[in-house]
Amino acid sequence: MNIPFSQFFNYLLKPNSHVDIRYKEERFSGDIEVIKFLSNDQSNELDTEDKNAYNSFMHDITSQVRDQIRLSNKYRFVAIIFLLFAVLGLSMVLYFSSGNSLVLFGGAYYSFFAYLIIEAYIQANRNYFENQLYKQFNENYLHQ
Repeated sequence: MNIPFSQFFNYLLKPNSHVDIRYKEERFSGDIEVIKFLSNDQSNELDTEDKNAYNSFMHDITSQVRDQIRLSNKYRFVAIIFLLFAVLGLSMVLYFSSGNSLVLFGGAYYSFFAYLIIEAYIQANRNYFENQLYKQFNENYLHQ
């Protein structure tokens, strides 16, 4: 689930305080199991029927959470590979052709801040994902 670019700044610094996704990952297979979705305050307020729905919801969202984790890891991997080869590689070529060491510092500086932008996008995407799951939980699983 990707965040719409128009919503990027809305979700960047606004995590959902009601959601605290925790999961357990199998060591060898990489499969995950969601063991916690709501924060402690929210989960303590659920009655018995809602707790059963909560457990069912945690089981149902396991594949979505796994896909979101894989998507975030893919963004990190692609960003690191791109920044290493494109930016730092180009700065190495320019360094060897010009002999100016400031090109290396400029490439490293640019790579650092470009990676921070990628991490900001990943964080906004995670906040958006958690907010969408919380809406889905309230609409489809809770009996209010």
